[in-house]
Amino acid sequence: MSALISLDRLSLLISTHPATFAAIALSILFLLRKLFDAHTRKSFEKLYGCEKAPDESDRFKYDILGISKAIEFASHLKDQTILSYTDSLFQRYGETYTSNILSQPFVLTCNAKNIKHLLSTGFKDFDISALRKHLFDPITPHGIFTVDGPDWKTNREGLRGRLSNLRQLIDFEFLEEQFQMYLKHVPPHGEKFDVQACNFALFTDLQTFFSLGESSNSLSSTQTVAQRQFVDDLSTIKDCIVRDGFRGPLHHFSSKKEFFRACERAKDYVIERTTQQVRKRRNAVMKIGTEDSFEGTESEEIAVSTDQALSILIANDTMGTTLSAIFFCLSHNGHVTEKLRASIIETIGMEPPTWTQLGSLVYVRWVICEGKSTALRTSL
Repeated sequence: MSALISLDRLSLLISTHPATFAAIALSILFLLRKLFDAHTRKSFEKLYGCEKAPDESDRFKYDILGISKAIEFASHLKDQTILSYTDSLFQRYGETYTSNILSQPFVLTCNAKNIKHLLSTGFKDFDISALRKHLFDPITPHGIFTVDGPDWKTNREGLRGRLSNLRQLIDFEFLEEQFQMYLKHVPPHGEKFDVQACNFALFTDLQTFFSLGESSNSLSSTQTVAQRQFVDDLSTIKDCIVRDGFRGPLHHFSSKKEFFRACERAKDYVIERTTQQVRKRRNAVMKIGTEDSFEGTESEEIAVSTDQALSILIANDTMGTTLSAIFFCLSHNGHVTEKLRASIIETIGMEPPTWTQLGSLVYVRWVICEGKSTALRTSL
């Protein structure tokens, strides 16, 4: 009887005060979610012996919904001070800390071991496609950035196979041509220039040649209108992905018309060239009479190759950023530059290198690793 009365009162509340009922229901759901998240986190900490990461409660003690944090974050985005802001928080809370933006829990880290575990050795343990899907779905709907679990593992194996044999991938003659074009953009008398723009252009040319069979010619005066449009579209896509990734839930309030148009044009450009490559490869397999390594139709192979190519090109800035970080380190450490030059001349001399010689450049590897660690906070 009491249950029927309660149901009647609930029905009356819904019909007479729908807004009040909605507010109460949302509040209950919010509290239940917070309790569930807290229980899940406690269980995880107990299972693996983890310590609770520092949080921002000292600055946002009563900001339960994360509204003040969102306003502060948006302010730095608007003022283009997000990198210095992020770095100051790492200095304050350590290499790993938690935050709350619009009731969404975030874990932020610049710790190399954590990032390696997240992106490589332990990636399969994380279900984070929901956080990335809205960023990458328009450009790589089935790529490695938008899937988890078995699909992610399949994607990774495909990319690993595509990237594994460097001797087949790298054309020394083409690399020399690209380097000579790069040098044309360097002022001859030590004037200042935008080295990062040149680095990004260099790696875009290298990666398009590797992924699509033709360079985008960003460093060349022979770049076509279609190639220039593709490079511009890639830049628009990456800028939007980074911007909306930083904004988190705030990305819903920004226009994405130009982003979607850029995605469509870029996909059409890649599909056209991937189709040519796939058909060329399949025809070669038929002529030789060997077993095809790809188990699927031509259209399926084109779709997979397109996703792989776009995934590689979208992540291209990581290499450009690393090279820029290396140049930054070298410009502030003249003795390292001299030692690097001497080690290369001692190992290779003034002639074109061989694969064996490249593999023995130990000091070069050390410099690259130092550049990677320097670039870490800005690239992620």
